[in-house]
Amino acid sequence: MAAIVEPLGAARNRRFGATLLTDYLGDPLPIAGATAIMEVRLYPGAAGAALASDASVTMVDEGQIGTMVDPADGVSKPLRRLRLEPSIPMEAIRDLPGQNAPEAGDPQSFSYEVLIEYADGLRDPLWLGDFIVEAGVVAP
Repeated sequence: MAAIVEPLGAARNRRFGATLLTDYLGDPLPIAGATAIMEVRLYPGAAGAALASDASVTMVDEGQIGTMVDPADGVSKPLRRLRLEPSIPMEAIRDLPGQNAPEAGDPQSFSYEVLIEYADGLRDPLWLGDFIVEAGVVAP
């Protein structure tokens, strides 16, 4: 399954939360015993610990939502949906580096990835892209 590449937005004055819908063709994903993980880093491949993370993203298999012809083989297959709900505490978002650079209040761009790690240890990236953090206006 190819990862969905989309920017996500957050603000330093509140918890980050999102609902990410991943539609896919074929048999259900083997999510029994699997874990979904989200990490935010300064840039893709940055060494060391993630700047912010959710080590246990809520993951729900919503089942079949329709059928679709697979462009790879022209065969109609079940279209299924996986719902992911990552959450990162406000304190972790607030403490991301660069709040006043280049100008006070300017948004900063980081990179994120949400992946699923199956019970057998294999990993599939599901979502990735820019993680854009605004200062926020209302005081927490």
